[in-house]
Amino acid sequence: GTLSCGLSQPDRQRAHPFVLPDISGNPMLTAEDHVLWIDTSRGLDGQICSEDLDPQGRPRRTNLLEARLISHLVLQLDRQAAAAGHSPHRRMSVGVVSFYAAQLRMLRAELDRVKPRGGWQALEVDVNTVIRYQGREKDVVLVSLVRNDGRNDEPGRVQRRRSSRANVARYEFINVAFSRAQELLIVFGARSMYESYEVTLPYMDREGSSTRMVYKDILNQLDRDARLIPASRLMRKDGPGQRQFAPRPGYGNR
Repeated sequence: GTLSCGLSQPDRQRAHPFVLPDISGNPMLTAEDHVLWIDTSRGLDGQICSEDLDPQGRPRRTNLLEARLISHLVLQLDRQAAAAGHSPHRRMSVGVVSFYAAQLRMLRAELDRVKPRGGWQALEVDVNTVIRYQGREKDVVLVSLVRNDGRNDEPGRVQRRRSSRANVARYEFINVAFSRAQELLIVFGARSMYESYEVTLPYMDREGSSTRMVYKDILNQLDRDARLIPASRLMRKDGPGQRQFAPRPGYGNR
């Protein structure tokens, strides 16, 4: 009554060359790991943060923290893929996915900002919406969930449940976003926001539907597997406007 993996040797068939250390040099992800969630509930300084707001305090549907984390991570993946023997003639495919068009524009700008002169050495990077990724696959997929009102992470606050009508809570979109990766999936999203979403799931064998806290189930499993880490472990904030990405041992800082 449950899904099972269709690969006979999944770890071997999904092998990738990446080892990602945190800012202290401890591995967050190795070649044996195929999923990682970066929790963006709090910023690089450990303080509660939210998605970007306009001057009137309305959400822009962008998240600069996630865009910068993703751009620096793609740069790191490019260096490691090149060191593993990939080249402009044998590139690895990377999909950068979000539910929001405004975030895609920000992601493209941040990726252009860090891209080496002459372009990516070993990656083919595609930035697009979840909808456009239906039926497509990439070696590596990075998902920017964007939404974060910063409320559920406040001390003593009773967690509010959020509607299943939002695009980020539609089971079809969640399924597409989280199933496009052939080797490695990395999700960037605020645990404090997403674990409170209710998702309506239709029954597969009869009429009707049920409601489940799907993201909460996913996050709890990742937490048990040590595959859920705060953004502050991925990148260091050294001062105003200065951010340093954790380098792989043997690579100089950029």
